[in-house]
Amino acid sequence: MPPPSRPRPARMPPASRPDQGAPGRVATTEMSFYAEGRAVTWLSIVLNVTLGVVKVGAGWLGNSRALVADGLHSLTDLASDAAVLAGMSVALRPPDHNHPYGHHKAASLVSLVIAGSLLFFGALLILDGVRGLQAGDARVPETLTLVVALGSIGVKEFLYWRTRRVAEATGSRMLLANAWHHRTDSASSLVAAAGIGSAMLLGPEWAFLDAVASIVLAGWLGVEGFRILRGAVDDLMDTAPDPALIDDLREHILPVDGAVAYHDFRARRVGDMVEVDFHLLVEPSLSIEEGHLIAHQVKQAILARHPEVLNLLIHVEPALPAHYRNRGVAGGPTPE
Repeated sequence: MPPPSRPRPARMPPASRPDQGAPGRVATTEMSFYAEGRAVTWLSIVLNVTLGVVKVGAGWLGNSRALVADGLHSLTDLASDAAVLAGMSVALRPPDHNHPYGHHKAASLVSLVIAGSLLFFGALLILDGVRGLQAGDARVPETLTLVVALGSIGVKEFLYWRTRRVAEATGSRMLLANAWHHRTDSASSLVAAAGIGSAMLLGPEWAFLDAVASIVLAGWLGVEGFRILRGAVDDLMDTAPDPALIDDLREHILPVDGAVAYHDFRARRVGDMVEVDFHLLVEPSLSIEEGHLIAHQVKQAILARHPEVLNLLIHVEPALPAHYRNRGVAGGPTPE
């Protein structure tokens, strides 16, 4: 038996027919997201240039390998900021003949660049720290290096919270990754300050602690690099978004009048955005236009609550017994 009948959907006026205005909504949303992201990233670039130069210079002049390592970490943040800006610029390009689905995966490619830079600098710093231990360098860091390391913590914490607020407001995974990059730089400055302070407090025989701190920081860079690399690979492999987001997307389907059930629901990350598709079951007695209008209402219900959804494709099917068998159908009565 077919599912019980429901009222037919009301006709929509021409101005609100399916899909009209959707591209403009997406473009406006993306422009707003990326405008906020660019502003906070430019601020980060200015501060990272200043911090990187000051820390490397102070570490070189003040006999601190740990502070030099920390300064190079700040310069990798600068590289990641530049990559984020480039990724935003490319991601905003409209679809073209060679890229009919757009350029949003540029954000994932940017993450690969960031991960590669972290792993590269981490390997170099480990080698330098090991050489320092083998050489038995007994030079105690100068007081200036400790002051610079402590001041860097405050600056990087400010950048972390500022970038994280924008990332959470816009739903940008790329910006959130960059925010955590700032947090790791803040933590690395803390480790550098601890190594420098210990070497200064305990005397020349403990000066090796500065080199030990630089090796610890290098390991930190490597771990962070692998973490970002894994996230970028997941995005490029069309990994599904968080289960909580998928559940919330599904909650807006069946409350729409005329939506009987659905199946084959899929979602994937595309850079900082999400693409969704599924099959929607409606009453077999409805016309093609009426079924399409129900699908449009479902689409609008989802887009209104999830601006991070870039594309939403709904395939409309009649609610017949064949569609309920072996299909993982969600919602609606099961026909006999």
